[in-house]
Amino acid sequence: MSTPLILGWEEWVALPGLGLPAIKAKVDTGARTSALHAGLIELFGPAAAPHVRFVVHPVPGREDIEITCSAPVIERRDVTSSNGERENRYVIAATVVIGGREWPIEVTLTNRETMSYRMLLGRQAIREDMIVEPASSFRQPRLSYRPYRNLPRRDSVRRPLRIGVVTRRPDAASSVRLAEAASHQGHVLELIDPRAVQVTFDCGRPGLTIDGVPLAHYDGVIPRLNGATAMGPAMIRQLEMMGSFALNSGDALERLQHPVSVIQALVRAGVGSPPEVLSLSRAQGPELSRDGLIAVRAAPERAYRLLVVDHKVIDAVEMRRGRLRPLGKRLPVGVRRTARRASRALGLGLASFDVVANAGSSAVIAVSAAPSLLRFEKLTGTDVARPIIVAIEAHVRSWSRRSGDVTAAETHDEN
Repeated sequence: MSTPLILGWEEWVALPGLGLPAIKAKVDTGARTSALHAGLIELFGPAAAPHVRFVVHPVPGREDIEITCSAPVIERRDVTSSNGERENRYVIAATVVIGGREWPIEVTLTNRETMSYRMLLGRQAIREDMIVEPASSFRQPRLSYRPYRNLPRRDSVRRPLRIGVVTRRPDAASSVRLAEAASHQGHVLELIDPRAVQVTFDCGRPGLTIDGVPLAHYDGVIPRLNGATAMGPAMIRQLEMMGSFALNSGDALERLQHPVSVIQALVRAGVGSPPEVLSLSRAQGPELSRDGLIAVRAAPERAYRLLVVDHKVIDAVEMRRGRLRPLGKRLPVGVRRTARRASRALGLGLASFDVVANAGSSAVIAVSAAPSLLRFEKLTGTDVARPIIVAIEAHVRSWSRRSGDVTAAETHDEN
């Protein structure tokens, strides 16, 4: 027989799937269901597969340390608290880790800000081979609040995300592909029509509304805006101010509306832009630039269009006499590097770059911040939607710290 896991009346637990590496829990066999402290609880996603987003303050007394979590909803359940109050709560599934052992449990979400423990471990979470000793505490190894001090910058989030696509064409095939890729990764993707959105500032706090209803928080935003409109970049910038990560920032999109600024940024970064090709007039055809960012006097005989996601070249096609076609051979030396450097110089996490190569050098002749994803997929067969979703996963953090530091949290002890 395996050695039983002995629990005290209080234990350190981790909920890695929710981004909680350390939290103190009260083990209560008198309670049937486990409960987790949660605030700003918000339902989102389709009715057939609802998700819930919530904020957790894992360290009592430290409201400046908060983690945004989300998870699929199992059900809503009426729960009677110890003081006799009945509450209808969301129920989610979570993996709990105690003493190096992990197992799945169900957790209800409720506000426990007045409680000493941010989590309650009920008897449903206690397995048959576990023993609770109510006279002892912390029978399993202690954890630390130290991870909350240095917020991780490399680990991607492993929770369902709420992703918004800002587009005037909600029925576009590219939006469908992005939604499929997001769903495959376990996320929820929603379409936002910028024409229906109003920018608001309530007591100095940035916000967005549609028909007077505030727009909820989005973890990541994919701008799919064609044409030079002032409100597009402003809306993306507003979402960033509200805490969303945007593949193309509002500042980057606004710069694209000024061709001289684009060329200056490229030149500053050492990216070629030959004067005999570039012109500052509006683009004359969609094959060269759908956004009218950089125009050419005459289309080159041969050029290459590269799709860059998160400053990495995902796909490439060839342009001959203005027509796109699959690559006949490998990209010339330096073309890939030029596209990567251009994406960093312009601050674009999702864009296509038209590049010409001559005599061992290469130069950018056109940029689009709303590239045709389906065109790349049809010409090459490459799945270009999934890397976009993965890029958002890599940049969205489940951690946030609004002010101060967490040094005091390391020695904080609960009553």
